[in-house]
Amino acid sequence: MILRLAIVGFGNVGQEFARLLLHKREWLVRDKGLDVEVLAIATRSRGSLMSDRGLDLDRALRCVEGDGTLRDYGPESVDLAPLDIIDNCDADVLVELTTLDIESGQPAIDHITYAMQCRMHAITANKGPIAFAYDRLESTAKSRDVKLRFEGTVMDGAPIFNLAEKTLQGCEVVRLEGILNATSNYVLTEMANGSTMEEAIMETQRRGIAEADPSLDLDGWDASAKITALANVLMGAASTPDRVDRTGIRDVRSDDLLAAVADGKKMKLMARAERKGSEVVTTVAPEAVDSSSLFWAVDGTSSALTISTDLMGDITVLETNPWIAQTAYAVLSDLLLIAEWIRCHGR
Repeated sequence: MILRLAIVGFGNVGQEFARLLLHKREWLVRDKGLDVEVLAIATRSRGSLMSDRGLDLDRALRCVEGDGTLRDYGPESVDLAPLDIIDNCDADVLVELTTLDIESGQPAIDHITYAMQCRMHAITANKGPIAFAYDRLESTAKSRDVKLRFEGTVMDGAPIFNLAEKTLQGCEVVRLEGILNATSNYVLTEMANGSTMEEAIMETQRRGIAEADPSLDLDGWDASAKITALANVLMGAASTPDRVDRTGIRDVRSDDLLAAVADGKKMKLMARAERKGSEVVTTVAPEAVDSSSLFWAVDGTSSALTISTDLMGDITVLETNPWIAQTAYAVLSDLLLIAEWIRCHGR
């Protein structure tokens, strides 16, 4: 089977996904009978590529690593917007890897919607579309008989959505609770160890964990988008991030952390979704947890989520100090599920 991809967004995750495709190409062909071709790469500021044959991913990566753009790749370089590339590219799957816009989830929502209307399957690691428009996107996918996958939107490559969909069938999710933002968790961990917030933030930026502007992490917006995406998919919340009762860690002081340590506790930015009557209530806020909590030992850039269900009780997934490779793997795992679906459904 040949699967042809169009990648929109070629930042850290997009580039790591390209490396993963190169690294796993032999395995994909040999063990999965799957030959993956990338026909297009669209970016906002790095230039774009489009071809009717597979692009040379190694060459594209060398271009980006060289001068930071794709413009010197060759005749496949084009000056087209993502929607135009989707319209003119004969791809089977859109891989949407643009960055989060916390105010609307755009333009990722439009990219995915248009691709599915063109009968492309869609994979995204951008949490915005799932946090702002999950029901609408899923309805479009069903009406066009295509698949929408998004495992990389929360906890990188940890199988959260796949776990619920494939192995918790018949269970009702009644509560979600977790540490979902790596930057804030690292900052709180380091502050408890004596660093200032500024020093901890600078280290996350040096490691490539936090953006140059870490506001979405420090103010709780990233965690809000993630808990909203989880609540929308697993609990039918039909919510948006602005409806989360949100408090970030920006105002947490070193004295607060040291007082928690002295009391045998640790400060964590906790995200929760809980069913209350017909509503799903979502919150994000820092709080002190003691050693009886599963989240007490979740330090650094690690994350964890407890899924509470009616039939299976509580299930906790822990991801220890992930890196960009884990998010890239989530995209690959979604691609494999789409390939399996196509084999079963004939397209």
